[in-house]
Amino acid sequence: MPFLDSLFAPFRKKRELLIQSYAKTLDSYFPYYKRLQPEGRKVFIERILHFRKSKSFHFLEMEKSADIEVLVSAAAVQLTFGLPEYNYGFFEDIYIIKGAYTYGASTTPWAGHVNHQGIHVAWDHVLKGYVLETDGYNVGLHEMAHAFEYELVFGDYAFDHILKSRFYAVSIAIRDHVIDQPWHLAELYSPQGLSNNHECWAESVELFFEKPAKLKEYYPGLFSTIAELLQQDPLQGKMEEATASYLS
Repeated sequence: MPFLDSLFAPFRKKRELLIQSYAKTLDSYFPYYKRLQPEGRKVFIERILHFRKSKSFHFLEMEKSADIEVLVSAAAVQLTFGLPEYNYGFFEDIYIIKGAYTYGASTTPWAGHVNHQGIHVAWDHVLKGYVLETDGYNVGLHEMAHAFEYELVFGDYAFDHILKSRFYAVSIAIRDHVIDQPWHLAELYSPQGLSNNHECWAESVELFFEKPAKLKEYYPGLFSTIAELLQQDPLQGKMEEATASYLS
């Protein structure tokens, strides 16, 4: 109907401009996005639109920035791109701090943390994670991996028995192939990453996307369980959105 078309035209135009803006930002800073096929890029941006709309972003010691909101959202979308659910429904708030910060009684600078109050990241460390995509360091992915664990218990994944079973397999692989091993010749993990399953999981996600060949070479069992969990395989170029294979 012409009347309805004219009524919704401004909203469609605004959405198109927003999509163009997102694409420009991602093309400039987000290597994962640039490797997607055109259809995958469209879905990736759609997911960012939905994710960003569902969150309240709080900027501490820095000016609010739409581009930063897009890039932080993109880390969550990257991690969950092979899964049907991606909005991290347990979390309403994301806190973006200008630089590394102290938290609680600790005097050690933090690059990020996750708790029931929200997802917290130091922006300079998030940006560093995407400047060099092969160093295995990515705070955005690291903290979204921690948030993923919360979702499995309290959020959208709590009743997804397939996903929880696959994450359990990852946890067993982390314990058997990494935590309980006396030698780590590859030196892929930090001392913190070797100290407990939660940190090892988060560092494994960083390695899975940024050093997949090394992770598969030294920890093939862990690599395969993460690929099964996330329904992605960076080595095979399998980075498209969720398909029916998730349920198989």
